Amino acid sequence: MGGVLVSLTEQSIDCTLEYLAFMRQYGFDTIFTSLQIPEEEPEGLLEPLGRIGGFAKEHQMMLMVDVSPRTFQNFSLDQLRERGVTGLRIDNGMENAEIAAFTHDWQVSLNASTIDPSFLNDLRRLGADFNALEAWHNYYPRPETGLEWSTFKAQNEWLKSQGLKVGAFIPGDGQLRGPLYEGLPTLEQHRYQSPFASYLELLIEGAVDLVVIGDLSLGEWSMSQFISWHEGTVLLGVRGQRPSHVWDEIHHNRPDIARDVIRSVDARRHFKGNIPPAHCVERPRGALTLDNDHYKRYKGELQIVLNPLPPDERVNVIGYVIQEDIPLLQFLQKGRYAFRFLAREPDRE
Repeated sequence: MGGVLVSLTEQSIDCTLEYLAFMRQYGFDTIFTSLQIPEEEPEGLLEPLGRIGGFAKEHQMMLMVDVSPRTFQNFSLDQLRERGVTGLRIDNGMENAEIAAFTHDWQVSLNASTIDPSFLNDLRRLGADFNALEAWHNYYPRPETGLEWSTFKAQNEWLKSQGLKVGAFIPGDGQLRGPLYEGLPTLEQHRYQSPFASYLELLIEGAVDLVVIGDLSLGEWSMSQFISWHEGTVLLGVRGQRPSHVWDEIHHNRPDIARDVIRSVDARRHFKGNIPPAHCVERPRGALTLDNDHYKRYKGELQIVLNPLPPDERVNVIGYVIQEDIPLLQFLQKGRYAFRFLAREPDRE
């Protein structure tokens, strides 16, 4: 399902292991950490690394570690292997021959943003095992330095055509990482966006295979959305919720995709009864509406508004998707993803 970043120093290892145990049960099977953070003292890293590596081995998780030539001034490959490291994410400064040699003993991740045809051709010439190669983008702690979408996507499509699995980072919204505490996204457009919306965008439209949460944890709401996704549905937060039969149901958009609204194929299926007109107001993007008795055969149809619509005496507005979940609507319109609702007030509007 995805990966998580952990710090060897920014929180207690007991706390980290508790977090990993929780995330593992919801499909996160990759751990990423670094041995080259400037603020960290090398001599204090092996013990926490070993505990994390032991957890990874016990729970069948990959442990990928960010390394560079400076790393090997302080640690040997044997020390890393003994502590459960199974993958090396290669930063700048490694010779191509070294990288090719690593692929025969390790899972190796390259910097996805800087790979070009001549580099891959040289690795082939040097006998690299491409079955052990992946391409992971960096994360960018400093605001305004994250990658741009179109070049990122084009690079990923090319990397996949070369047989490489692609990884990228999204920010968390729980405990953020220092020293800036402004998220660790690969894409700048994700820096202050909902983690779950960023996750879906990478998987569905970004040609990304593995999404890693770049910060140290998720907030409660984001975690609920990842759990719901693991169970097969997209969870949407709702504000201004009015009583209705639709809230406890799971919905799907109709296969004949409408321009202006997402139409639940499920809401009218089993409904019997009356829906008097009420709260027939303007319908902004994200409004949740229910056709009332005046709409005759369409009575009981649930819609999520995509393009703003005027008031209609036949249409009741029964709630609104919270602002942070509005980016999810594009995926519900285009894909056959099940979705459900949960009241969430107040939201971050």
